Amino acid sequence: MLRVHRCDGKEWRTTEGAAGLERARDGSPCWIEAVEPDAAERALLREKLGLHELALGDALEKEHPPVFREFDDHVFIIVHAPATSEQRSTRKVALFLGKTWVVTLLRKPAPLLDPLIEQMRRHPNHYLVAPERVAHAILSHMADVFEERVDELIDRAEGLEEEATERVSRDLLPRLHQLRRRSAHFARVVRVQRDVYQSIARGDSPFFSREIAPYLRDVADHMLRIYDLLESVRDGILAARDTYLTAVNNQLNLAMRTLTAVATILLPLGLVAGVFGMNFEHLPLLKDPRGFWIVVAGMAALAGVMAVFFKRRSWL
Repeated sequence: MLRVHRCDGKEWRTTEGAAGLERARDGSPCWIEAVEPDAAERALLREKLGLHELALGDALEKEHPPVFREFDDHVFIIVHAPATSEQRSTRKVALFLGKTWVVTLLRKPAPLLDPLIEQMRRHPNHYLVAPERVAHAILSHMADVFEERVDELIDRAEGLEEEATERVSRDLLPRLHQLRRRSAHFARVVRVQRDVYQSIARGDSPFFSREIAPYLRDVADHMLRIYDLLESVRDGILAARDTYLTAVNNQLNLAMRTLTAVATILLPLGLVAGVFGMNFEHLPLLKDPRGFWIVVAGMAALAGVMAVFFKRRSWL
């Protein structure tokens, strides 16, 4: 699907299909959305806009790291943002920027850019008058989405750490591992994307003017802060894991201490029972009809004294 967005005076105008591409080379600024383009639409993009075949192939790959490349008549950028579902960690957006147009390409339909489109609809004369402003808005939006998801990871890590201090849950460690894998994937993507943003912010590309350069540097700094936040997520996960393992060890130590106290109480009772169970003819209290109850009472008293002692020592 192809959609071409333009600013007609102060109005937002959208043309769908190949008809909009016919006007993409007339010099008026436009934003071209390509969502799951078929072979004919990809051919139109190459023919009308001169998109490089290699860049177009990379844009259509299922998985591709962030990248920034310059060609003669356009630049090619791939950036990522966290996916809304847990099944996929990130979604990528391919961006082609020319002098008078900008193209965004998505392999599959996704609501990733919908909030940005709604924002641009309200102020089309601010964004659509210059393709570089659209490109900057997309880069900034992707960074904002990343920051929102990273803040959520920080909250989850803090919540798991607090849960680990309150109780020992069997499913806590798997949830920590899941959170660690997600944050580690984010860190790998952001590490590369940080370099991409810094390359764009250097300001040596002819497709970005001096006017937009400070805003690009601000977005690059934003991505640096996001990477630092991911370090905080990692530290939070490690702290939660250490708290959980400490709680498990403490619980195990308490259980072992209680079992040791019980075994210690039973040890002398077993000794007494063993002594009076020996097959000797002459044993104390052997002929006394009260002997059994005397021995049992003594064993109970001994066990009670030891139990009180261990209770006072907080072993029971």
